[in-house]
Amino acid sequence: MARSMPNILRDAVSPGLEQVDRDYAVTHPLRPMLTAGILSLGLFVLSSVLSYATIRASPPPLTMPLLIYTAAFVLLWVAGLVVMVARRAGHAERVRVWSRLAIFIILGSHLACFGLIWGVMPFLRLDGQLLLAIPLIGCVPVQLICSPENSLANRSGAVGVIGSLGAFFATRGTEFTTFAALYIFGFAIVMLILGDRVAGTVRATVAARLASDAAARKLDRLLSEVAAERDAKTKFIAAASHDLGQPLAAAALFFDQSLRTTDDLARAKAIEGVRRAFASADQLLSHMLGHLRLEADAVDPHRSQVAVGPLLARVAAQYAPAAAAAGIALRTTGARLSLLLDPPLIERALGNLIDNAIQHSRGRRILLGARRQGDIVRLWVIDDGVGVAPIDTRHIFDDYYQAETGGAAQRNGFGLGLSSARRLAIVMAGSAGLDARWRRGAAFYLEFGAASVASSARRHGELAA
Repeated sequence: MARSMPNILRDAVSPGLEQVDRDYAVTHPLRPMLTAGILSLGLFVLSSVLSYATIRASPPPLTMPLLIYTAAFVLLWVAGLVVMVARRAGHAERVRVWSRLAIFIILGSHLACFGLIWGVMPFLRLDGQLLLAIPLIGCVPVQLICSPENSLANRSGAVGVIGSLGAFFATRGTEFTTFAALYIFGFAIVMLILGDRVAGTVRATVAARLASDAAARKLDRLLSEVAAERDAKTKFIAAASHDLGQPLAAAALFFDQSLRTTDDLARAKAIEGVRRAFASADQLLSHMLGHLRLEADAVDPHRSQVAVGPLLARVAAQYAPAAAAAGIALRTTGARLSLLLDPPLIERALGNLIDNAIQHSRGRRILLGARRQGDIVRLWVIDDGVGVAPIDTRHIFDDYYQAETGGAAQRNGFGLGLSSARRLAIVMAGSAGLDARWRRGAAFYLEFGAASVASSARRHGELAA
């Protein structure tokens, strides 16, 4: 079945044009297809009417074929404009499709001009020839204005139409027509030079506008990033004021209670409350200052051979009381691997991942393990909790970002634990990530190149499913 014109045009425009339509919106004002088509069509019709009025008194033999060709050509031209308007063609389609069709329209009008010059003008008197020369000379400047980027079509007009007109007058053999031919040849040279200059100017202007738009988009993106960082640090300051204020206020209350009470047991409890409050404040300050040092690139790692199995056992023992208090079983899988890492930094990074699971997973088990794949070793912290929502996966390692964990948001700290773990991994030439394939909780990992593996090392068991 034959395809309709809209389908053909739709196929001619690639599927990805919607993504680049913004760029064509820049180039489109320099290629005004609809305006140029209407204006040049009007001039062509007026020139045709003038030509027919000039030759109708004594029609040459080729008048009727030329008239039929011109009428059919005008009808096709009008039909193309109607289709373009009806389709409400976007900028990209107008440039990629209709600008190319415009070349055929220009060449078709040149063919009509050739027929007029060599098929009609030889049979006219000099005054009629000069009258027809006016629209023929004017056609090239008009198409240069309407379609400045079509270098091939503009050159063919300057050489073919104006050159043919000059050659026609040069063959007349009179002094007057010889001077007319010289003038017309000079005009053709000017149009050739001007056409190349205009096309180059259009290309340079389009490139400059595209570069300007790209720079503006990049500036907007950078400004957005700066604004986001500013908002994040504002949030950080607010969180610091809030979270640090709570333990300090509690310490003040416990201290006041210890001064007022006369009961030794109550005084001991108040003093213990002061210690816990200051310990909580110290932990928050340490966490905050540690992240700020990472953010300022003020952490210098001191690497040494770290046995992965004992590392996991130490970190698990450190966080076992907090996990037990939350009703979570914390266990490890053996891994006889050795990596070149900074022991305190890797413990901190793993601790951040474990603390995140304790605080937010709402699960019952946390598994620490390691797996080697080729030259890559991943240290895993896997829980069986609520997991990470798809909307949070892209930002879960961003500074100050706190995901919703279902129901009410469980807010604790500054939202720096995961981002600090990522920065610590990067300091040690590694990376951090979340395995989106894990569906029964969350599977976070720290990834490092296997810089050194003991010769007797064998993976001691796989991670539990």
